[in-house]
Amino acid sequence: MSEARAAEFRRAWPVVVASAFGAGVGAVPIAFYSFGALIAPLQAAFGWSRTEITAAPLFLTIGGLVAGVVAGALADRYGGRRVVLWSQALLVVSFAAFAAMPPSLPVFYAGYAMLAILGAGTMTMTWSRAITGWFVAGRGLALGLSLVGTGLIGALLPAYVNALVARGGWQAAYLGLAALPLVLGLPLTFLFFRDPPAVGEAADAPPDTLAGSHRFADALRTRCFWQMSIAFFVAALAIASVIVHAVPLLTGRGISASTAAWLAGLIGIAVTAGRLVSGYLLDRLRAPNVAAAMLGLPAFACILLLHSGDNLWLCALAIVLVGLAGGAEHDIAAYFCAGFFGRRDYGKIYGLLYTLYGIGSGIGPLIAGRMVGTGDDYGVALYAGAGLFALAAVLIVTLVPPPRPGA
Repeated sequence: MSEARAAEFRRAWPVVVASAFGAGVGAVPIAFYSFGALIAPLQAAFGWSRTEITAAPLFLTIGGLVAGVVAGALADRYGGRRVVLWSQALLVVSFAAFAAMPPSLPVFYAGYAMLAILGAGTMTMTWSRAITGWFVAGRGLALGLSLVGTGLIGALLPAYVNALVARGGWQAAYLGLAALPLVLGLPLTFLFFRDPPAVGEAADAPPDTLAGSHRFADALRTRCFWQMSIAFFVAALAIASVIVHAVPLLTGRGISASTAAWLAGLIGIAVTAGRLVSGYLLDRLRAPNVAAAMLGLPAFACILLLHSGDNLWLCALAIVLVGLAGGAEHDIAAYFCAGFFGRRDYGKIYGLLYTLYGIGSGIGPLIAGRMVGTGDDYGVALYAGAGLFALAAVLIVTLVPPPRPGA
């Protein structure tokens, strides 16, 4: 590790630790990774259909669309630490409130929307805003480390929820989810999470963040921002489609449900690995090439899934490649946002980018579901996914950085 990278980590390693745990117990990871284990208990308790229950993540996405840019703007104005602490506290209350939920689908849907709205400060943009302010030479690796908690905690959440349901039903599960930001999020954020020096303060701010930052409106006028947004949007469409449909895709080929669930569980591990690998490489190689490779390899994975049949090893390889892209996407977006547009309005700029690829994640599985033919035939959807991944790679590798303001 170079001396510059080592100095950055010596100065700001507590921020990385707090971010890793805070991001892992944020609103979206907890709600998303725990949801599958809650479907059956909610069906049994309320008599709702699987289709009715699985509409809830769409409301989570809608809530995130409403709140993402607002949370980023608040972090730019008042500091990320303050926004995160308030959001974590509200997130605890939001999850705990589910335990008193009446048998009403509108209330259930509103609850998931409120998770994203009240917990918006725990989304990626606030953590990455701090990391990109504290790190330059080691920015890629620091971003990867700061977000590994989402994959690791995501891999453990289904078993955690199942154990809680077995002991106390679905109410105990939601109370247990509320305990995560209370125990793992709030204390570490309070003790270790600090905002970086403000832009223009020379004390110990990384040198390339003190000048040349774009205003939000200026960034929106650049081709670079919109080309990057389209790339991450189409990649999110494909990534979310494969992740959500992984189990039915595999069981449709005669693979047992338990084996399919185990294979799908590789996604959480791959997401963690993707964040670390992409972060390490972004600091050492040309960033657009790294991004194009991480987002382009899943195109091969989609083709592999088309022809792998019930071969477990080939299916596992394909799922891992998609998981790597899922982990790398957030790191790459944060890295490019800071590198291209600077820190001044980072929260708002990244908040909008996060919102746009959040839309992709929300609608991708629905579109893929519409493409599925009779007999669980995912052929058309997989061809479409391969094309989307290839398009994302081309858009990323051809990015031209915008001119600096005043240049």
